[in-house]
Amino acid sequence: MTRRLAVLAGAWVCVAAGCVGPEDRKVLDNQTLALTLGVDTDGIPLIQHAEWRGKGQASGGPEPLLEGIPVRNALAAWLPSGVIPKAPLGTPSVPWRLTDDTVFHRAEATRPLGGGLRITWVIELAKRGSLFRTHVRLANEGKRRLRVEWFPAWTASWRLADNVEWVRGWEALSFRPVERPLAPGKTVAFRSRLHSSDRKGRAGMNPYWIVGGKGGRLCFGLAWCGGWEAKLAGEPGGFRFSVRLGPDETQLVLAPGEQITGPVVSVTPLRPAEEMAGRAEWMAQRAALAHDLFGGPEPSYPLSYNNWYTTRFGISADFLRRQVAAMDPYGFDFFIVDAGWYEKVGQWTPDRRKFKPGEFEAILRSVRDKDVQVGIWSCPQFVHASKDALPPEVDQPGCYEKFIDGHLLDLAGSGFTERLTKHVATLRQRYHAGWWKYDQLLFAAKTRAGVMKNVVAFQEALLAVRKANPDLFIENCQSGGRMINEFTVLATQSQWLRDGGGHGLEHARSNVAVALGAMAFVPPWAAGRWTNNFQKMDPNDDELTRFYCRSAMAGTWGIVSDLSKIGHRQRAGILKEVGHYRRLNALKPGYLYDIVLPADGVDVAGVTFYRQSRREAAVLLYRWNRKGPFDHQVKLAALQSGPQYKIEEADSGEVFTETAEQLHHQGVRVRFDPRRMSALLFLQAVE
Repeated sequence: MTRRLAVLAGAWVCVAAGCVGPEDRKVLDNQTLALTLGVDTDGIPLIQHAEWRGKGQASGGPEPLLEGIPVRNALAAWLPSGVIPKAPLGTPSVPWRLTDDTVFHRAEATRPLGGGLRITWVIELAKRGSLFRTHVRLANEGKRRLRVEWFPAWTASWRLADNVEWVRGWEALSFRPVERPLAPGKTVAFRSRLHSSDRKGRAGMNPYWIVGGKGGRLCFGLAWCGGWEAKLAGEPGGFRFSVRLGPDETQLVLAPGEQITGPVVSVTPLRPAEEMAGRAEWMAQRAALAHDLFGGPEPSYPLSYNNWYTTRFGISADFLRRQVAAMDPYGFDFFIVDAGWYEKVGQWTPDRRKFKPGEFEAILRSVRDKDVQVGIWSCPQFVHASKDALPPEVDQPGCYEKFIDGHLLDLAGSGFTERLTKHVATLRQRYHAGWWKYDQLLFAAKTRAGVMKNVVAFQEALLAVRKANPDLFIENCQSGGRMINEFTVLATQSQWLRDGGGHGLEHARSNVAVALGAMAFVPPWAAGRWTNNFQKMDPNDDELTRFYCRSAMAGTWGIVSDLSKIGHRQRAGILKEVGHYRRLNALKPGYLYDIVLPADGVDVAGVTFYRQSRREAAVLLYRWNRKGPFDHQVKLAALQSGPQYKIEEADSGEVFTETAEQLHHQGVRVRFDPRRMSALLFLQAVE
């Protein structure tokens, strides 16, 4: 690209780009990435320049990544017209203030506006890696209430060292990739409603996207549990983007003295790399940030039990006792009791119609006696009440959910942080829960405080729970995949990606499509899938049993069934796949995996995992469109060159060897006979 930077008096300045002098610049530098921050002639802060640092640069020194160009329309690009003062403000300098904490190098720039409104731009560079985050804070320092029609997340125009070619996002709930050209003149819009991954017609998207080209990629994630919108437009040499909360997702009124922080936009620049290596770097940096920022259990790949799609609300003491009696062979890590165990929502004690006094607690104690951790479902944002006598903490104009017979709380006005932390503490004390699953909608379209304040209240409450319970395994269900974003993925341990109460082949194919699609941006440890009701399937159909088990093994696997009704033959098949799942999990921590997505016309879908040493791999394949017998070649280009590799066919037990060069160029041949539905191969280097 044409560099629009020049050296003047020993400092970088923007030539013909509207940037002010070097006295307004600050630098965030973690020795991997350096961000030079400045302001434009309208007093709007921006990332003026970004460059790669450290060893390994092609030139032997720092290499440019991007330069920031002032956005058009100045304040109007950042703020609604209703809060922009009509009187000219001039062009004041807005110096950046630098601070550090244990996780970030941070810079803030603040500008007062008319009417008492103050805006603060925040940029945070992680102390390791190339990930940086941006967000905006608004404060009302005046004496009157201020209405904010929409809320900015971030707006920028970036020119890159190499041309931008495309932008890729993923549909909500289906996780199908959507890729669009981002050449000059091309515009792309992504959005979601109410919850971060809701659909609205077919427009709902997950709050992740990647802008890419031959020169590398910029991976974006939005840490926000509510609705949002992002607009991207190609420009010569780069692109501009704007991420914000629309009016329906804001509904914000700031009282005198009140301030609020908006969505966090996470950006991870990646050097030129093939798909797998780039994704692994993105996943690894985010996992490191989750550890540093939130703590919580380390990433893991448990085998879990859940009763929901077998019992629905019909859970009983007899059913649970039967499951506990039959669970030993499976080696579960968690035993999760789902909805229906409680008296009423908001009254989290065992249902007296289903459990005798002390019976529920005794059953859970028998689970723990087997060295299996207990999990509990709840939706503490709801309370049961008569519609004619609603307690004051219920939101208005009101949201009643018939499914759970509960009214939604006013999260922003009910002391929800204290309420939620006490609720989880009670679950842990009374039932010794090591896994907490939260579910059901959290936000309504019309609320007392406005949607944005409710989203902030929920996120603050969940953070308080995370801090108070560093060992708690938290599952983000939220009505089955409707709220997946960078906040929930990093602050919790598992995402219920999509609801689905079926079983057998149709549900297995859904599992495959959802898990493989999600793993483009959700790490495998967070990509939870469930296999339902084995006892309703043909117990003699070994191929289908095997295929169904494997449909949930790419990420983390959970079983929902009446274990007491699974016969010996089917149980033996499931247990064999449990062993394969445990073996496969050993290859997942490095995030090195190739994905072949299901699509019209493809013979197979699947995933190949590599150990970080690249001396070990596993190939998991699913028959997709092809019927009858066929051979499929799988190339393993990422294996380390040099050694031979022992290849073990998990189904037949056949063991053979191939050279690394053969596996790189011709691949390994996998035979599908007419009935074979899946394949699993393990490869290991031999000297």
